[in-house]
Amino acid sequence: MTHFTVYLSNESKNTLPYDHNYLLGSAIYKLLKDMSEDAAKILHDAPYRTSYVISEIYRVSGKRGESWFRVGSGNGKVLELLEESMKLGTKIQIGSTVFEVHGIKKHSFSLRPGEYLTLSPILLRDRNTGLSIVHDHPNYVSILQSAINAEVNKYLKKEGSIQIHHFESQAVRKRKIGTRTVLAEKGRFLMSGSVDELKLLVDYGVGLSPALGFGMIVPTEAECNE
Repeated sequence: MTHFTVYLSNESKNTLPYDHNYLLGSAIYKLLKDMSEDAAKILHDAPYRTSYVISEIYRVSGKRGESWFRVGSGNGKVLELLEESMKLGTKIQIGSTVFEVHGIKKHSFSLRPGEYLTLSPILLRDRNTGLSIVHDHPNYVSILQSAINAEVNKYLKKEGSIQIHHFESQAVRKRKIGTRTVLAEKGRFLMSGSVDELKLLVDYGVGLSPALGFGMIVPTEAECNE
């Protein structure tokens, strides 16, 4: 699996919206789609529910105007689009803020059972109410585990063996997707499962709408301390 950390600079007076997940997801999609005539087909013909997953944008401590986000995929053609589109000097407009890419770093790491953390909040929905849920829902962990194993069953064509042994909430995020407001959860969790299952989750995200800035997870040993 491969992730890219994309380093951004911003010299404008406009500040990044706190609620930027959907805006970032839309900007990345447009950037990739405009790369070539067949880019849209590559993105939409991916064998999974999404072709890539993205983190939130994080400020670099002590460096005004500098920030970073992470994007990843298990699809080789999509990775080529990502690497080609994130060239030095590329402009990315997120809301009213224009960023410029000033660096990119490729990450590849081994996956095994252990502690994982969110780089963008996990979006889950209660099937009975249709509403988004977070850690204060009495069945949050079991719903998260069931949602993950449903994805394993659908895309890997096997019974999912993922188990979440512990979940520690770090923050609840209120986010907009278009005109709809949802709640999403950031946290750390202890998880076990086979390597191919863990790879699916790291490559393509956990929960709903990973390409819109939700559900990117990484092993804690690969955590960015930018």
